[in-house]
Amino acid sequence: MPAHNSLQSVDLSSRDARSALPLRAKPYWHIHSPRTHLGYYKGSRGAVWYGRLFIGDGKYKQTKLGPSKDEGAGGLTFDLAVESLLKWADGQQGGEPGRGDRHATERSADGDTRRARRAGQLQPTRLDAISQAWAHERPDVDFWLPGFFLRIEYAHYLHDRRVQEVAKQAGTTVGDLHVLLALRRNGADSAMRPTDLYRELLVTSGAITKRLDSLREQKLIQRAAAAGDRRSELVKLTKRGLAIADTAMTRIAQSLEQIVKASGVRREELRQMDECFRRLIAAM
Repeated sequence: MPAHNSLQSVDLSSRDARSALPLRAKPYWHIHSPRTHLGYYKGSRGAVWYGRLFIGDGKYKQTKLGPSKDEGAGGLTFDLAVESLLKWADGQQGGEPGRGDRHATERSADGDTRRARRAGQLQPTRLDAISQAWAHERPDVDFWLPGFFLRIEYAHYLHDRRVQEVAKQAGTTVGDLHVLLALRRNGADSAMRPTDLYRELLVTSGAITKRLDSLREQKLIQRAAAAGDRRSELVKLTKRGLAIADTAMTRIAQSLEQIVKASGVRREELRQMDECFRRLIAAM
């Protein structure tokens, strides 16, 4: 059984990606799931697909799946190599003694991964590599839940990048845009205190002061006197600030609609996810 080696996942899904790989004496490994890896050996005499299955303690079972179709007719394409890998892995897991319920659960997980790939052509990601690394280093810990929340964190990161692009198109920063959106959802003609803004946006008073100064310079907000108390500062949107906030919110909503449409996730599924997230947040 080969010892554990590099956890870096190499893209083997396209012929162009495989052609760009230099020749070497050991396979390149593509992490299909935390436990199943697809290998591609590229030597001077041809290319061959391999598979390996993580069995714990930094060890794998490994097998030769067959020649690559890149070398001519009769070989395995990437998709056929994946199918061959999963079929072999299912047989290996089913034949191991003493693993019982644990392997039944893992076989189910691998089956779910296979069905998801066939349905949506899902590809392993950097987060799968992180899960696999923890499975190797701490096999006593179930990393599924931390991995789940890591995906939520990564989704937020990707969403924030899209919002940054919207802010850039508007000629402002993402921090300033968050202030404009907070003012807009409070009402087109309403005013807010800086204290309310930094509490709502979860930033410091110093940060909100800096953002308000920037927005005033851009003529996107203006001062508004508080009724009955001229000493209390209020800020509100200018007409230009209002237009930027509305345009940005439209672009953000349209971007999210496109993402959901491309994913194939139904509205009812999103409602169920939303309810689950509400319950999780309430327990935090």
